[in-house]
Amino acid sequence: MLPFDRAYLEELTEDNLINLAYLDSLGFLLGPDEKFEDFRQRLLKLFDVLKDFELKLEQGADEVEIFDGIIVCKDKRIPIEIIEEAGKLTEHYYRFSINWAPGFFMSKDVGLLWGGCALSDTEQLLTVFLIRANFMNKSKWFIYDRRELLAHELCHTARHVINDNMLEEFFAYQTAPSKLRRYMGNCFIYKHDAILFLLPTIILLVAQMIKTFSTYDYPSWPFWIFALSYPAFLLIRNNIGRVVFFRACSKLIAFGFADASAILFRCNWHNVKEISLLASPEAFRRFVQKKASSELNWKLIQHRFVIHSGEAETEELEGENDAA
Repeated sequence: MLPFDRAYLEELTEDNLINLAYLDSLGFLLGPDEKFEDFRQRLLKLFDVLKDFELKLEQGADEVEIFDGIIVCKDKRIPIEIIEEAGKLTEHYYRFSINWAPGFFMSKDVGLLWGGCALSDTEQLLTVFLIRANFMNKSKWFIYDRRELLAHELCHTARHVINDNMLEEFFAYQTAPSKLRRYMGNCFIYKHDAILFLLPTIILLVAQMIKTFSTYDYPSWPFWIFALSYPAFLLIRNNIGRVVFFRACSKLIAFGFADASAILFRCNWHNVKEISLLASPEAFRRFVQKKASSELNWKLIQHRFVIHSGEAETEELEGENDAA
């Protein structure tokens, strides 16, 4: 459940950047060009959906159908302590931590090598985490790490409003301990990437079989070029994304902004490219000021990461809540 009541959202105003920064720290990012009222209504709808979801669990039988065909056991809900393990990782990298999204362990109807996933209902704005029941009592299973798996999905949950594929998987895979996964994770960013990766290989295999078991004779090299072309494209595209991101990140750090990754996490690809080309701290501040004058998400980025410390603001707000 959300760590605030409905009145908190009903009383939220566009000028209250401290409260908006607090929501940002909980993973409620503002999308590019998203208007304040659209943002507030989105969160109000999510609040109601989560409340209804909790009532459904409370009043339902031991097994509950959360989405069409997806059944979970109430007594196999992921404890908040496990969600917070992953939250510490996303807080470290991107300055947000989600502990309000429900999650469940699953043991029925899962694939042999399946580790976990996040299911989202775009109409209801609800995201539910599902991970293998093997993770109930241990943090690692097969090639999967529980904290990494959840942190990956938390990144997608927070950043989906950016609606930008170019660096989506890159940000999620940066929470992985494996250098290989961090490097290769952003190769597959569109649904058709996997198909176009495998299809030429299948065609090559068929061509080789026809050549071997029939009287047809033809050169194999065109099929090898065809099979290797899309993997080469994926690697080149991945490298371009990495180069642009790390150039932008290095510049922000050199400009004196320690939360460089957190800033870029909240940017779309076009903005990351723009930042990578800036020459000085003054140029970056002018860039942010121009964006903040017309875009609420940049006004919040400016408030939390350029003018003030996001961590200090969160601690201050939590202190005020405790005092109240």
